[in-house]
Amino acid sequence: MSEQKPSTIVQRFFRACLLILGGIVALWLAVELLAQFWAWVLLISVIVLVLCVGVWAYRYWWGGR
Repeated sequence: MSEQKPSTIVQRFFRACLLILGGIVALWLAVELLAQFWAWVLLISVIVLVLCVGVWAYRYWWGGR
C-alpha cells in the first residue's frame, strides 16, 4: 500500500478557499439565471394557482358539497 502523507494546513486552507470560491460562483450563476426567468416563473405559478382554485371551486359548488 502506498502511504499518503497528511496534508499541511496551507493545503487544507487553499482547498477550502477554492471550495468557497466555487460556491460563490455557483450562487452568483443561480441568481443571474433566476433574474432572467423570474417573470416567467411567477406567471406560471399564478396560472397554476388560478387553475387549482378553479378546480376547488368547481368541486365545491357543483360536486355535491
